[in-house]
Amino acid sequence: MKNVNEIWQTRLHQHINETRSYLKYMLNDHLLFVFIFLAAGGALTYSKWLETLSPDFPAVLIMTVTFAFIMIASSVRTLLKEADIVFLLPMEYKLQEYFQKAFTYSFITQSFFVIVPFIIFIPLYVNATNANGQSLIISLVLLLLVKYWNLRVSWRLGFFTEASAKWGDILIRLAINMCVIFFILSQAFLFVVILFVIMAVYNVYFSNAAKKKALKWEQLITREEQKKQSFYKLANLFTDVPKLKKQAKRRAYLDWVVNRVKYSQDNVYEYLFLRAFIRSGDYFGIVVRLTIIGCVILSFMDNGLIGSLVISLIFTFLTGIQIMSLFKHYELLELPNLYPHAEKKKMSSFLKIIFKVLLIQAVIYSLVTLAISSLMIFVEVLIVTVFFVSLFVYGYMQGRIKKKEKDVV
Repeated sequence: MKNVNEIWQTRLHQHINETRSYLKYMLNDHLLFVFIFLAAGGALTYSKWLETLSPDFPAVLIMTVTFAFIMIASSVRTLLKEADIVFLLPMEYKLQEYFQKAFTYSFITQSFFVIVPFIIFIPLYVNATNANGQSLIISLVLLLLVKYWNLRVSWRLGFFTEASAKWGDILIRLAINMCVIFFILSQAFLFVVILFVIMAVYNVYFSNAAKKKALKWEQLITREEQKKQSFYKLANLFTDVPKLKKQAKRRAYLDWVVNRVKYSQDNVYEYLFLRAFIRSGDYFGIVVRLTIIGCVILSFMDNGLIGSLVISLIFTFLTGIQIMSLFKHYELLELPNLYPHAEKKKMSSFLKIIFKVLLIQAVIYSLVTLAISSLMIFVEVLIVTVFFVSLFVYGYMQGRIKKKEKDVV
């Protein structure tokens, strides 16, 4: 049998290679271009927005809330598998080194979720507090220590199964995180020291309590599988993921949408695609999230035509690209082939549904534009976005799907 270090190294190597292979498809040329464009536009808008800020703007409070939720979302990636409950359980007493390496890996990777937002917030933070380079470095180091503490406590809580302990911990840690982060950003280091002492006592308490409990293998394996499936769902928006476990969610409040499809052999795929779109979080969820994000960004834009138009087109494009995989949702299902005309109407049914979805999104973006600007800009954004949706669906998307179908044949 391999030793503990070899087991960890093998799994880490497999995990990194798998992640890298999917990132290659996720960070494709189209998406990178959009990200670069959004980053450039966002940086310009961000700098102009900072110039308009009033001295009493609650920058520290906003950063505190943001980092508090980043800190609370801490968990150790163990890379455990279902078979481990049989093969590794007998040698649990030898796995301390394995879990220590898992903890180190988790802290290093999750530190980026602290460092990147902190870098983004630096212009706002400096503008609000006049912080210098030394105070920025100290603040970042202290925030990373807070992240380390959250990760340790989260690991200790993994030994508990009581719901009351978990919910109580979340509320207490959220309160502590908000207080200590606020004092760190306010550079009130005396209060930071006091809270660090409280945090140390809190960690020691759960460390001693966890020693009396056994490792919860089922809980750790389930949590690891959930993290893998979350990544697979994201990757599945860009490419096929064989390991993704599909989950359907009944949304009874949208049954009336499906019932509007006429009962006919020609509408087999229209019914199936619409039902899959509504019940699958991979499609319905991404449309809802991108629509909300687009509306939030639009609400912070000035009342100019160009900015509103660019945001509407970019998020419409992103939505269309990411739900295009709906076309292959029933690729392995033979049931539609029982209907003579089903295959002939597959493409037109798919494009019809995507067009309606993006059209609704375009209307929502236009209405948000109307709320912050004039009627003329609303009409212009609506016309251009609808025209773009038509070209995108019946031009680009249809051509790309047909090309892929020919390549497969």
